[in-house]
Amino acid sequence: MDEEDITLVQPGQRVLIRAPALPDRILDGRLASITPKGDPVSRSFRVRIEPDDDAPLRIGMTAEVNIVVAERTNALLVPATAVVDGHVWIVRDGKLHRQPVGTGIGGEARIEILSGLAESDAVVDRPAADLKEGRPARATFDSKPGIKAS
Repeated sequence: MDEEDITLVQPGQRVLIRAPALPDRILDGRLASITPKGDPVSRSFRVRIEPDDDAPLRIGMTAEVNIVVAERTNALLVPATAVVDGHVWIVRDGKLHRQPVGTGIGGEARIEILSGLAESDAVVDRPAADLKEGRPARATFDSKPGIKAS
C-alpha cells in the first residue's frame, strides 16, 4: 500500500476482494495487519488481508483488494469520468451548463458529490473537451445507477 494512503487504514477495516478467477463475485474480508516498517525505496507498506472463511480463494490467486476507509449512506454519486477540474457539465432547461462541484470519496468508477449538484440534475457522464456553455442538449437516462446525460 502506498505511503500516501497508509494513514487511512487500520487493522479490522472491511475489505472488498475481486479475483479474476471469480469474475462475478465480490468477496468480503478484513485488514489483518500492517507491517510496522515501510519500504523506503518503493515508499509502500505491506498489509495482510484475511478473507472471510467462506471465500473460495486459494494460495497463489491474484486479486484486486479495496480497503473500505469510509462509508456514507445516501451519497450522491456520479461517474468519475464526469468530473473534470472540479466541474461537471449538466443539462438544464435543454442547455448545457458547466457546474462547479465539491467532491468527496472517489473510486475508479464513481465519485461522491458533496456540493454543487442536486439528485435531479442530469450530468454528462463523458464530457467532450469542446462543450460550450448554453449549447442545446437533451438529457437521456439509462437503467444503471447514477445520473447520466448526453
